[in-house]
Amino acid sequence: MRRLWISVGLIALLAVLSGLHVLHLNSFTQELTAKLTQAQEQAEQEDWEEAARLTQEVKDRWMEHEGYLHVTLHHEDIDAILISLDETLAFLEGAEKQTAEYAAANARLLTQVELLVEAELPSLTNLF
Repeated sequence: MRRLWISVGLIALLAVLSGLHVLHLNSFTQELTAKLTQAQEQAEQEDWEEAARLTQEVKDRWMEHEGYLHVTLHHEDIDAILISLDETLAFLEGAEKQTAEYAAANARLLTQVELLVEAELPSLTNLF
């Protein structure tokens, strides 16, 4: 009987930790998407320096969480977002500013970040 309660306790602990992970990831990705959306708005107003600063902040925050992200998420997803961040920054820091190409790269980056939480939610799609 004691083994049963230990097993139930461990399963409950894993469920709680999983829920906390999803909550933290949701908060983290919302912070990143808000800054990337602000960067998009700044680029539309042709304030390229501010857009680059905001995007660099996003990359810095991403790098601060890289250890946690590598432990909890798929490495392919993490690498794809890092590549997209570098691509987006290259559009912002390049000599020739191309609003449409930057907007497309930023939109792809936003989608990748938003999909991180969706992939971690317990749903039938993710189970099968």
